[in-house]
Parts: sequence; C-alpha cells; structure tokens
Amino acid sequence: MLAELQKQLADIYQVDPGYRVTDFLITDPALASLLGQQSMLQNSPETVLLSQDDDGIALSVFLDEEMLDRLGAGDPLCRLTAPQLNDLWTVLEGISHFNYIAWNAACDKRVTLLELELQAEIDKFVSTWLLAQQQQRPAFADRLHDWLFDEVSFRTDLSIEQRVRYEMANNYAARFCSGLRRRLQRSDGDGLQELRKFYRLGQSDKLSHIHAQTYA
Repeated sequence: MLAELQKQLADIYQVDPGYRVTDFLITDPALASLLGQQSMLQNSPETVLLSQDDDGIALSVFLDEEMLDRLGAGDPLCRLTAPQLNDLWTVLEGISHFNYIAWNAACDKRVTLLELELQAEIDKFVSTWLLAQQQQRPAFADRLHDWLFDEVSFRTDLSIEQRVRYEMANNYAARFCSGLRRRLQRSDGDGLQELRKFYRLGQSDKLSHIHAQTYA
C-alpha cells in the first residue's frame, strides 16, 4: 500500500523522488527515538527523521506498525471509510514529507518546515479526494474538506512554535484546496496543472499563490 500511495503522489505532481519510501521505513519506535535523538514527540505514529552534513542527508520515515496493519486490513485503496481517514492521512503525511524532501534535495533546493507541513496537508486532501472520485463516491469526496480542515485538532504537547506552524499550514491548505476542488472537477486539466506548478514553488511563492487564488 505504501508503494501505491507514493506512486499516486509522484504521478499527481509528475516528480520522481528517486527512492522508495519502503526502503527508508522504520516501524520500531525505540529505534526511531534513538535516531531522532529524543526529538520525537511521545507516542507519535509518524515522524520523518532527517539529518544533514557535508556529505548529504540521512532520511528515515517512522510509521507505527499497528496503524499500518489497520490500514492494510481495511484497504482504503479499494474502499475509503471515514474511520480509516486519520490513519490514512498520517501515512500520507509521512510519504508526502519523504517525497518532498527527496525531490528537493535532488534539485539542490532547501525547504522550510512550513513548506513541508503545507504540502503534506494539500497532499492528504488531494490524494483522498482523488481516491474517492475513482471509487465513484462524490458525496464522500465533498465531505473531505470539512473533515480534514474544519474538524482538525492539535496535540496538546506541541511547542508554541510547532502549533503556530501546524495552524498556518492547515489554514493555508484549507484555502488552497477549497478552490482547487472546483478546478479539479473540470475536464480541462487546469487543476492538475496548478498542483504541479504549485509543488515546484518556494514557500513565499506558495503563500502568494494562495492569497491570489483566495481572492480571484
């Protein structure tokens, strides 16, 4: 399932991260905590572990094994259900971070933490929206925006800086995806072209695009 979700995101944006997320997967929380040098939030089901030096970057993705088992048993790629969404979105967030970091590193581009979170929120929405459309469930697709962006809650153990970043990413992604839904439903392909262009923008240009689209 992870390979299929990674390929879906890569196909949407027409980018090649160059690596398979499954080759960098960790499911042991003790190992992930050790590699993260105690920087992981406790009981986190998903974390991207990244370090950088003069020789390049080291990257791993931690995903909770029980969460992966639940998703595998339910198989959202065949039929999405509302109870699966939190697990699916958590997995998509890890894959989104992996793809975005790997692709930008190959392009010798730096990314900010806000960029990572913003792109992940958009990826979660777009991926599940397209899955719902492929499964011919438009009513389910119509509810995804509210479920993801309006009914969001944040961990209470986040630092102020972390909470502000997550709230900003959620707010900007909600605004972007609200208009994107209408453009994706059209047959002219403008929605996908917009997504692919947006993916390649830096943080300031991403935020400027969202502001422009909000008031267009």
